[in-house]
Amino acid sequence: MKKKLLFITLLVSGNALAVCPSNTKTVFFFTTANNKSIQVCDAGKSISYSFGKASSPELSIAVPRNRVTTYQWGGMGRNMNYTVNIPNGNTVYKVFNNVDKFDEYSASGVEVVQNKKSLATVKCSESKKIVNLSSMKST
Repeated sequence: MKKKLLFITLLVSGNALAVCPSNTKTVFFFTTANNKSIQVCDAGKSISYSFGKASSPELSIAVPRNRVTTYQWGGMGRNMNYTVNIPNGNTVYKVFNNVDKFDEYSASGVEVVQNKKSLATVKCSESKKIVNLSSMKST
């Protein structure tokens, strides 16, 4: 039962929350404590990242898929880690999800790195999030 609960948290329902265009796949979505959204959409040939209010994002970028890198859990060990790195000039938005299979702990969020220096990390609350980073594959 514990394993089922753990995997359900990875697939938290809430697709109604996401606002990715209908021809794209919601890979990541959550609302910050300041009521701003962070989302990643997969359009096949490009990956988009946006931050801010849904009606008027403060940042919205689309990056060719071949510039986006990922780290995928290899299937061994207790920690399932997934990261999608979305570059924008000298800034990288590192979208992550980490799950400890035994302790049933998970952490998701975005780390903003500029010139290889971490500027900020925004973590998701465990409710009202969509995390589907395991579906991302590097090209």
